Amino acid sequence: MAAVSASVPLIVTAPSAAAVTAHQSTPDARLLEIQQKQRVLDKVADDITEGLSEYDRAKLDGFTEVVVDPEHNHLRLYWKGTPPQRVRQVLAHLPSGVSAEVLPARYSKAELHQARAKLLEGGKPISLRPSSAAEPIRITSIAGANDGSGLEVTYDEDRGVGQRDLVDPLVRSERRNRSTDVKAVTDRLTGINTTAIYKPLSEGPADGNTASAQPAFGPAAHSGTRKRDAAPWTGGAALKNPTGGICSSGFAVKDRFGKFMLSAAKHCDGKEGYWRTWEGGDDVGVSDRLQSNSLVDTVGIALHDNARGALYDGEANRTDGYAKPVVGLGHNFVGDYVCTDGANGGVHCNVVLDKVDIGVTGADGGYRPITDRGYATDWPSHGVAAVNGDSGGPVFVGANDWTADEARGTITALDKTVTCPSELNESTVLDGHQRKPWCLGGVYYVPISQTLAVMKWTLVTG
Repeated sequence: MAAVSASVPLIVTAPSAAAVTAHQSTPDARLLEIQQKQRVLDKVADDITEGLSEYDRAKLDGFTEVVVDPEHNHLRLYWKGTPPQRVRQVLAHLPSGVSAEVLPARYSKAELHQARAKLLEGGKPISLRPSSAAEPIRITSIAGANDGSGLEVTYDEDRGVGQRDLVDPLVRSERRNRSTDVKAVTDRLTGINTTAIYKPLSEGPADGNTASAQPAFGPAAHSGTRKRDAAPWTGGAALKNPTGGICSSGFAVKDRFGKFMLSAAKHCDGKEGYWRTWEGGDDVGVSDRLQSNSLVDTVGIALHDNARGALYDGEANRTDGYAKPVVGLGHNFVGDYVCTDGANGGVHCNVVLDKVDIGVTGADGGYRPITDRGYATDWPSHGVAAVNGDSGGPVFVGANDWTADEARGTITALDKTVTCPSELNESTVLDGHQRKPWCLGGVYYVPISQTLAVMKWTLVTG
Protein backbone atom coordinates (compact mmCIF):
# COMPACT_ATOMS: atom_id res chain seq x y z
CA MET A 1 0.00 0.00 0.00
CA ALA A 2 1.36 3.42 -0.89
CA ALA A 3 1.89 5.90 1.91
CA VAL A 4 -1.16 8.09 2.46
CA SER A 5 -0.78 11.57 3.90
CA ALA A 6 -3.34 13.78 5.58
CA SER A 7 -2.07 17.27 6.17
CA VAL A 8 -3.18 20.84 6.72
CA PRO A 9 -1.04 24.01 6.90
CA LEU A 10 1.05 24.24 10.05
CA ILE A 11 -0.44 26.63 12.57
CA VAL A 12 1.39 26.88 15.87
CA THR A 13 -0.67 28.25 18.72
CA ALA A 14 1.96 27.54 21.37
CA PRO A 15 4.86 29.99 22.01
CA SER A 16 6.88 30.69 18.88
CA ALA A 17 10.29 29.13 18.26
CA ALA A 18 11.86 32.55 18.72
CA ALA A 19 10.19 32.93 22.08
CA VAL A 20 11.48 29.54 23.21
CA THR A 21 14.99 30.33 22.00
CA ALA A 22 14.90 33.51 24.02
CA HIS A 23 14.20 31.44 27.14
CA GLN A 24 16.68 28.59 26.72
CA SER A 25 17.80 29.12 30.31
CA THR A 26 14.25 28.19 31.35
CA PRO A 27 13.63 24.72 29.84
CA ASP A 28 10.03 24.74 31.05
CA ALA A 29 9.13 27.05 28.12
CA ARG A 30 10.23 24.48 25.58
CA LEU A 31 8.69 21.62 27.55
CA LEU A 32 5.42 23.50 27.79
CA GLU A 33 5.31 24.03 24.03
CA ILE A 34 6.06 20.37 23.36
CA GLN A 35 3.47 19.13 25.83
CA GLN A 36 0.80 21.46 24.45
CA LYS A 37 1.31 19.89 21.02
CA GLN A 38 1.65 16.42 22.52
CA ARG A 39 -1.71 16.72 24.27
CA VAL A 40 -3.40 17.31 20.90
CA LEU A 41 -1.48 14.49 19.18
CA ASP A 42 -2.21 12.04 22.00
CA LYS A 43 -5.93 12.84 21.69
CA VAL A 44 -5.79 12.01 17.95
CA ALA A 45 -3.85 8.81 18.71
CA ASP A 46 -6.40 7.89 21.39
CA ASP A 47 -9.20 8.38 18.87
CA ILE A 48 -7.41 6.16 16.35
CA THR A 49 -6.82 3.42 18.95
CA GLU A 50 -10.30 3.74 20.50
CA GLY A 51 -8.77 4.60 23.88
CA LEU A 52 -7.23 1.14 24.22
CA SER A 53 -4.13 0.52 26.31
CA GLU A 54 -0.75 -0.15 24.71
CA TYR A 55 -1.20 -3.95 24.77
CA ASP A 56 -4.90 -4.02 23.92
CA ARG A 57 -4.37 -2.09 20.68
CA ALA A 58 -3.71 -5.52 19.15
CA LYS A 59 -7.51 -5.89 19.12
CA LEU A 60 -7.63 -3.38 16.24
CA ASP A 61 -7.52 -5.44 13.04
CA GLY A 62 -4.41 -4.45 11.07
CA PHE A 63 -3.11 -1.89 13.57
CA THR A 64 0.63 -2.00 14.25
CA GLU A 65 1.77 1.23 15.93
CA VAL A 66 1.20 4.95 16.14
CA VAL A 67 4.12 7.36 16.67
CA VAL A 68 3.63 10.96 17.76
CA ASP A 69 6.17 13.69 17.02
CA PRO A 70 5.24 16.74 19.10
CA GLU A 71 8.28 18.75 18.00
CA HIS A 72 7.00 18.65 14.41
CA ASN A 73 3.26 18.40 15.21
CA HIS A 74 3.15 15.17 13.22
CA LEU A 75 1.77 11.65 13.61
CA ARG A 76 2.80 8.40 11.85
CA LEU A 77 0.45 5.45 11.73
CA TYR A 78 1.66 1.97 10.78
CA TRP A 79 -1.11 -0.34 9.56
CA LYS A 80 -1.21 -3.72 7.82
CA GLY A 81 -3.68 -3.33 4.98
CA THR A 82 -6.07 -0.42 4.63
CA PRO A 83 -7.23 1.35 7.81
CA PRO A 84 -10.99 1.18 8.39
CA GLN A 85 -13.30 4.05 7.52
CA ARG A 86 -13.41 5.14 11.17
CA VAL A 87 -9.64 5.74 11.19
CA ARG A 88 -9.68 7.43 7.79
CA GLN A 89 -12.31 9.82 9.14
CA VAL A 90 -10.10 10.73 12.08
CA LEU A 91 -7.21 11.47 9.72
CA ALA A 92 -9.45 13.50 7.44
CA HIS A 93 -10.43 15.84 10.28
CA LEU A 94 -7.15 16.57 12.04
CA PRO A 95 -6.81 19.57 14.38
CA SER A 96 -5.30 22.70 12.87
CA GLY A 97 -1.53 22.48 12.51
CA VAL A 98 -1.37 18.68 12.79
CA SER A 99 -0.14 16.48 9.93
CA ALA A 100 -0.28 12.68 9.71
CA GLU A 101 0.72 9.85 7.42
CA VAL A 102 -0.22 6.18 7.10
CA LEU A 103 2.61 3.76 6.32
CA PRO A 104 2.36 0.06 5.42
CA ALA A 105 3.38 -2.54 8.02
CA ARG A 106 4.52 -6.07 7.30
CA TYR A 107 2.97 -7.43 10.50
CA SER A 108 0.10 -6.23 12.67
CA LYS A 109 0.44 -5.86 16.44
CA ALA A 110 -1.73 -8.98 16.86
CA GLU A 111 0.68 -11.00 14.72
CA LEU A 112 3.66 -9.62 16.65
CA HIS A 113 1.97 -10.62 19.91
CA GLN A 114 1.47 -14.16 18.62
CA ALA A 115 5.13 -14.34 17.63
CA ARG A 116 6.27 -12.96 20.97
CA ALA A 117 4.28 -15.61 22.82
CA LYS A 118 6.35 -18.32 21.12
CA LEU A 119 9.42 -17.05 22.98
CA LEU A 120 7.70 -17.40 26.35
CA GLU A 121 7.01 -20.40 28.53
CA GLY A 122 5.02 -20.10 31.73
CA GLY A 123 4.93 -16.36 31.17
CA LYS A 124 8.72 -16.01 31.11
CA PRO A 125 11.25 -15.84 28.25
CA ILE A 126 12.78 -19.16 27.24
CA SER A 127 16.54 -19.71 27.08
CA LEU A 128 18.01 -19.65 23.59
CA ARG A 129 20.67 -22.08 22.44
CA PRO A 130 22.43 -20.87 19.28
CA SER A 131 25.14 -23.07 17.86
CA SER A 132 27.88 -20.53 18.62
CA ALA A 133 27.19 -20.39 22.37
CA ALA A 134 28.31 -23.02 24.86
CA GLU A 135 25.89 -21.70 27.51
CA PRO A 136 22.22 -20.65 27.20
CA ILE A 137 21.44 -17.16 25.97
CA ARG A 138 19.10 -14.99 28.04
CA ILE A 139 16.36 -12.88 26.44
CA THR A 140 16.40 -9.44 28.06
CA SER A 141 13.50 -7.86 26.14
CA ILE A 142 10.97 -8.59 23.41
CA ALA A 143 9.04 -6.00 21.40
CA GLY A 144 7.50 -5.45 18.02
CA ALA A 145 9.32 -3.07 15.70
CA ASN A 146 7.47 0.24 15.58
CA ASP A 147 7.16 -0.01 11.79
CA GLY A 148 5.84 -3.57 11.95
CA SER A 149 8.82 -5.05 10.11
CA GLY A 150 9.25 -7.81 12.68
CA LEU A 151 10.09 -8.66 16.26
CA GLU A 152 13.00 -7.08 18.14
CA VAL A 153 14.69 -9.41 20.61
CA THR A 154 17.51 -8.29 22.89
CA TYR A 155 19.77 -10.78 24.66
CA ASP A 156 22.89 -11.31 26.72
CA GLU A 157 24.97 -14.17 28.10
CA ASP A 158 23.05 -15.36 31.15
CA ARG A 159 25.16 -14.59 34.26
CA GLY A 160 22.31 -15.27 36.71
CA VAL A 161 19.78 -13.10 38.52
CA GLY A 162 21.04 -9.57 38.98
CA GLN A 163 24.28 -10.32 37.13
CA ARG A 164 25.32 -8.69 33.86
CA ASP A 165 28.48 -8.00 31.90
CA LEU A 166 29.58 -4.38 32.30
CA VAL A 167 31.69 -4.74 29.15
CA ASP A 168 30.82 -6.93 26.18
CA PRO A 169 32.96 -10.07 26.60
CA LEU A 170 33.02 -10.65 22.82
CA VAL A 171 34.95 -8.70 20.21
CA ARG A 172 32.89 -6.99 17.52
CA SER A 173 33.16 -9.75 14.91
CA GLU A 174 32.24 -12.45 17.44
CA ARG A 175 29.28 -10.42 18.68
CA ARG A 176 28.07 -9.91 15.14
CA ASN A 177 28.22 -13.65 14.53
CA ARG A 178 26.49 -14.37 17.85
CA SER A 179 23.65 -11.99 16.99
CA THR A 180 23.28 -13.65 13.58
CA ASP A 181 23.01 -17.05 15.27
CA VAL A 182 20.49 -15.76 17.82
CA LYS A 183 18.41 -14.29 15.00
CA ALA A 184 18.39 -17.62 13.22
CA VAL A 185 16.99 -19.27 16.35
CA THR A 186 14.33 -16.61 16.99
CA ASP A 187 13.31 -16.54 13.31
CA ARG A 188 12.76 -20.30 13.45
CA LEU A 189 10.89 -20.26 16.77
CA THR A 190 8.59 -17.36 15.94
CA GLY A 191 8.08 -17.96 12.23
CA ILE A 192 8.55 -14.28 11.41
CA ASN A 193 11.39 -11.86 10.76
CA THR A 194 13.30 -10.97 13.94
CA THR A 195 16.19 -8.73 14.87
CA ALA A 196 18.63 -9.88 17.56
CA ILE A 197 20.43 -7.12 19.46
CA TYR A 198 22.93 -7.51 22.29
CA LYS A 199 21.59 -5.61 25.32
CA PRO A 200 22.58 -6.73 28.83
CA LEU A 201 20.06 -7.22 31.63
CA SER A 202 18.34 -4.01 32.73
CA GLU A 203 20.24 -2.17 35.42
CA GLY A 204 17.52 -1.74 38.01
CA PRO A 205 15.33 1.28 38.83
CA ALA A 206 16.37 4.91 39.24
CA ASP A 207 15.40 8.60 38.77
CA GLY A 208 16.33 12.18 37.96
CA ASN A 209 15.68 15.86 38.71
CA THR A 210 14.16 18.96 37.19
CA ALA A 211 11.80 21.39 38.90
CA SER A 212 8.58 22.61 37.32
CA ALA A 213 5.44 24.70 37.85
CA GLN A 214 4.10 26.51 40.89
CA PRO A 215 2.96 24.55 43.93
CA ALA A 216 -0.62 23.36 43.91
CA PHE A 217 -0.03 22.06 47.41
CA GLY A 218 2.42 23.91 49.59
CA PRO A 219 4.05 23.62 52.99
CA ALA A 220 0.97 25.18 54.59
CA ALA A 221 -1.26 22.47 53.15
CA HIS A 222 0.88 19.52 54.18
CA SER A 223 3.64 18.99 56.73
CA GLY A 224 5.48 16.26 54.82
CA THR A 225 8.41 16.51 52.41
CA ARG A 226 9.83 14.09 49.87
CA LYS A 227 12.58 13.09 52.32
CA ARG A 228 10.22 12.74 55.29
CA ASP A 229 6.65 12.26 54.19
CA ALA A 230 3.67 12.47 56.54
CA ALA A 231 0.02 11.52 56.40
CA PRO A 232 -1.88 11.88 54.18
CA TRP A 233 0.90 10.07 52.27
CA THR A 234 2.07 11.37 48.88
CA GLY A 235 3.45 9.76 45.71
CA GLY A 236 7.12 10.18 44.82
CA ALA A 237 8.24 10.13 48.46
CA ALA A 238 11.51 8.57 49.62
CA LEU A 239 10.82 5.44 51.61
CA LYS A 240 13.04 3.03 53.48
CA ASN A 241 11.95 -0.36 52.18
CA PRO A 242 11.64 -3.44 54.44
CA THR A 243 15.31 -4.33 53.89
CA GLY A 244 16.55 -0.80 54.64
CA GLY A 245 17.29 0.51 51.13
CA ILE A 246 15.76 3.54 49.44
CA CYS A 247 12.78 3.20 47.08
CA SER A 248 10.01 5.53 45.94
CA SER A 249 6.35 5.55 46.70
CA GLY A 250 4.24 5.46 43.54
CA PHE A 251 0.63 6.60 43.35
CA ALA A 252 -2.09 6.82 45.96
CA VAL A 253 -4.73 4.19 45.15
CA LYS A 254 -7.79 2.53 46.64
CA ASP A 255 -8.23 -1.22 46.62
CA ARG A 256 -11.47 -2.92 45.62
CA PHE A 257 -12.84 -2.35 49.12
CA GLY A 258 -12.11 1.38 49.07
CA LYS A 259 -9.09 1.19 51.37
CA PHE A 260 -6.26 3.70 50.80
CA MET A 261 -2.87 2.30 49.78
CA LEU A 262 0.40 3.53 48.32
CA SER A 263 1.82 1.65 45.36
CA ALA A 264 5.48 0.60 45.39
CA ALA A 265 7.77 -1.67 43.34
CA LYS A 266 7.42 -5.31 44.32
CA HIS A 267 11.12 -5.90 43.72
CA CYS A 268 11.78 -3.35 46.50
CA ASP A 269 9.72 -5.38 48.95
CA GLY A 270 12.52 -7.62 50.16
CA LYS A 271 11.28 -9.95 52.86
CA GLU A 272 7.99 -8.05 53.13
CA GLY A 273 7.39 -5.93 56.18
CA TYR A 274 7.31 -2.32 57.29
CA TRP A 275 8.00 0.72 55.13
CA ARG A 276 9.30 3.87 56.80
CA THR A 277 10.12 7.43 55.81
CA TRP A 278 13.67 7.83 54.49
CA GLU A 279 14.47 10.48 57.05
CA GLY A 280 13.15 10.05 60.56
CA GLY A 281 12.17 6.39 60.07
CA ASP A 282 8.49 7.12 60.70
CA ASP A 283 6.11 4.20 60.24
CA VAL A 284 4.25 4.43 56.89
CA GLY A 285 2.66 1.01 56.55
CA VAL A 286 3.25 -2.64 55.78
CA SER A 287 3.44 -4.66 52.57
CA ASP A 288 0.16 -6.40 51.81
CA ARG A 289 1.03 -9.76 50.22
CA LEU A 290 -2.55 -10.06 48.94
CA GLN A 291 -2.01 -6.80 47.03
CA SER A 292 1.13 -7.88 45.20
CA ASN A 293 1.85 -8.91 41.61
CA SER A 294 5.21 -9.58 39.98
CA LEU A 295 3.94 -9.16 36.39
CA VAL A 296 3.38 -5.46 37.01
CA ASP A 297 6.17 -5.31 39.65
CA THR A 298 3.76 -3.81 42.16
CA VAL A 299 2.99 -4.17 45.84
CA GLY A 300 0.45 -2.20 47.83
CA ILE A 301 1.52 -0.63 51.11
CA ALA A 302 -1.31 -0.96 53.63
CA LEU A 303 -1.32 2.43 55.35
CA HIS A 304 -2.04 3.41 58.92
CA ASP A 305 -3.51 6.66 57.58
CA ASN A 306 -4.93 8.03 54.32
CA ALA A 307 -3.07 8.98 51.14
CA ARG A 308 -3.66 11.98 48.89
CA GLY A 309 -3.81 12.16 45.10
CA ALA A 310 -0.62 14.18 44.67
CA LEU A 311 3.04 13.75 43.67
CA TYR A 312 6.13 15.42 45.08
CA ASP A 313 7.92 17.48 42.45
CA GLY A 314 11.30 19.13 41.99
CA GLU A 315 14.67 18.10 43.35
CA ALA A 316 15.01 15.07 45.61
CA ASN A 317 16.32 17.13 48.54
CA ARG A 318 13.66 19.85 48.31
CA THR A 319 12.37 20.67 51.80
CA ASP A 320 9.26 22.80 51.25
CA GLY A 321 6.83 19.94 50.59
CA TYR A 322 6.22 21.06 46.99
CA ALA A 323 3.67 18.70 45.37
CA LYS A 324 1.09 18.76 42.58
CA PRO A 325 -2.31 17.06 42.32
CA VAL A 326 -2.88 14.01 40.13
CA VAL A 327 -5.82 14.80 37.86
CA GLY A 328 -6.28 11.45 36.12
CA LEU A 329 -4.42 9.01 33.89
CA GLY A 330 -3.47 8.74 30.23
CA HIS A 331 -2.22 6.15 27.76
CA ASN A 332 1.30 6.23 26.32
CA PHE A 333 2.43 6.51 22.71
CA VAL A 334 5.83 6.19 21.05
CA GLY A 335 7.30 9.70 20.83
CA ASP A 336 5.66 11.02 24.00
CA TYR A 337 7.69 13.15 26.41
CA VAL A 338 7.16 11.98 29.99
CA CYS A 339 8.50 12.93 33.42
CA THR A 340 10.05 10.46 35.84
CA ASP A 341 9.59 11.23 39.54
CA GLY A 342 12.05 9.25 41.61
CA ALA A 343 12.64 9.89 45.28
CA ASN A 344 16.40 9.53 45.04
CA GLY A 345 17.03 11.77 42.04
CA GLY A 346 13.96 14.02 41.69
CA VAL A 347 11.97 14.85 38.55
CA HIS A 348 13.22 14.53 34.93
CA CYS A 349 10.91 15.76 32.19
CA ASN A 350 13.22 15.05 29.25
CA VAL A 351 12.35 11.38 28.67
CA VAL A 352 11.08 10.42 25.20
CA LEU A 353 9.40 7.06 24.61
CA ASP A 354 11.00 4.89 21.92
CA LYS A 355 8.90 1.78 22.67
CA VAL A 356 5.55 0.89 24.19
CA ASP A 357 4.23 -2.61 24.84
CA ILE A 358 7.69 -4.12 25.43
CA GLY A 359 8.40 -7.14 27.64
CA VAL A 360 11.53 -6.74 29.77
CA THR A 361 13.51 -8.88 32.21
CA GLY A 362 14.27 -6.86 35.33
CA ALA A 363 17.51 -6.89 37.27
CA ASP A 364 15.75 -9.11 39.83
CA GLY A 365 15.16 -11.75 37.14
CA GLY A 366 11.42 -11.11 37.00
CA TYR A 367 9.79 -10.63 33.60
CA ARG A 368 7.41 -7.67 33.14
CA PRO A 369 5.41 -8.55 30.00
CA ILE A 370 4.03 -5.05 29.37
CA THR A 371 6.20 -1.97 29.91
CA ASP A 372 7.03 1.25 28.09
CA ARG A 373 10.58 2.51 27.57
CA GLY A 374 12.07 5.97 27.20
CA TYR A 375 15.48 7.61 26.95
CA ALA A 376 16.49 11.06 28.15
CA THR A 377 17.38 13.86 25.80
CA ASP A 378 20.42 16.02 26.51
CA TRP A 379 18.26 18.83 27.83
CA PRO A 380 17.37 19.98 30.39
CA SER A 381 19.27 17.51 32.57
CA HIS A 382 22.24 16.11 30.67
CA GLY A 383 20.73 12.87 29.38
CA VAL A 384 19.66 11.52 32.77
CA ALA A 385 16.31 9.71 33.01
CA ALA A 386 16.66 8.38 36.55
CA VAL A 387 18.97 7.61 39.46
CA ASN A 388 19.40 4.23 41.10
CA GLY A 389 16.98 4.01 44.01
CA ASP A 390 14.00 5.50 42.14
CA SER A 391 12.26 2.12 41.85
CA GLY A 392 8.50 2.39 42.13
CA GLY A 393 8.52 6.12 41.38
CA PRO A 394 5.70 7.65 39.33
CA VAL A 395 5.89 8.58 35.66
CA PHE A 396 3.63 11.47 34.59
CA VAL A 397 3.05 14.22 32.06
CA GLY A 398 2.25 17.80 32.94
CA ALA A 399 -1.39 18.90 32.91
CA ASN A 400 -3.23 22.20 33.28
CA ASP A 401 -0.17 24.26 32.29
CA TRP A 402 2.07 22.21 34.59
CA THR A 403 0.01 22.90 37.71
CA ALA A 404 -1.06 19.23 37.87
CA ASP A 405 0.08 15.77 36.81
CA GLU A 406 -1.46 13.08 34.60
CA ALA A 407 -0.42 9.58 35.69
CA ARG A 408 1.34 7.45 33.07
CA GLY A 409 3.15 4.62 34.89
CA THR A 410 5.52 3.27 37.55
CA ILE A 411 9.30 2.84 37.23
CA THR A 412 10.35 -0.82 37.18
CA ALA A 413 13.83 -1.00 35.56
CA LEU A 414 16.63 1.14 34.11
CA ASP A 415 19.05 1.08 31.22
CA LYS A 416 22.24 2.76 29.98
CA THR A 417 24.60 4.07 32.65
CA VAL A 418 25.59 7.71 32.05
CA THR A 419 27.86 10.15 33.83
CA CYS A 420 26.04 12.00 36.58
CA PRO A 421 25.96 15.77 36.04
CA SER A 422 27.31 18.03 38.74
CA GLU A 423 23.86 18.74 40.17
CA LEU A 424 23.34 15.03 40.95
CA ASN A 425 25.98 14.48 43.60
CA GLU A 426 26.36 12.97 47.06
CA SER A 427 24.61 15.95 48.63
CA THR A 428 21.59 16.12 46.29
CA VAL A 429 20.92 12.39 45.74
CA LEU A 430 19.27 11.26 48.97
CA ASP A 431 21.40 8.18 49.60
CA GLY A 432 24.47 9.81 48.06
CA HIS A 433 26.47 9.64 51.28
CA GLN A 434 25.85 5.89 51.53
CA ARG A 435 26.77 4.95 47.96
CA LYS A 436 28.03 6.76 44.90
CA PRO A 437 25.15 8.21 42.84
CA TRP A 438 24.41 6.07 39.78
CA CYS A 439 22.69 7.86 36.88
CA LEU A 440 20.94 6.17 33.97
CA GLY A 441 19.74 7.39 30.61
CA GLY A 442 16.88 4.95 30.04
CA VAL A 443 13.84 3.90 32.02
CA TYR A 444 11.25 1.13 31.77
CA TYR A 445 7.89 1.63 33.42
CA VAL A 446 4.65 -0.31 33.75
CA PRO A 447 1.71 1.69 32.32
CA ILE A 448 -0.61 2.89 35.06
CA SER A 449 -3.67 1.56 33.20
CA GLN A 450 -2.10 -1.92 33.23
CA THR A 451 -1.32 -1.75 36.95
CA LEU A 452 -4.81 -0.58 37.89
CA ALA A 453 -6.47 -3.28 35.76
CA VAL A 454 -4.33 -6.11 37.13
CA MET A 455 -4.49 -4.98 40.75
CA LYS A 456 -8.19 -3.96 40.57
CA TRP A 457 -7.29 -0.60 42.07
CA THR A 458 -8.61 2.88 41.41
CA LEU A 459 -6.35 5.92 41.20
CA VAL A 460 -6.74 8.58 43.88
CA THR A 461 -6.84 12.07 42.34
CA GLY A 462 -6.26 15.42 43.99
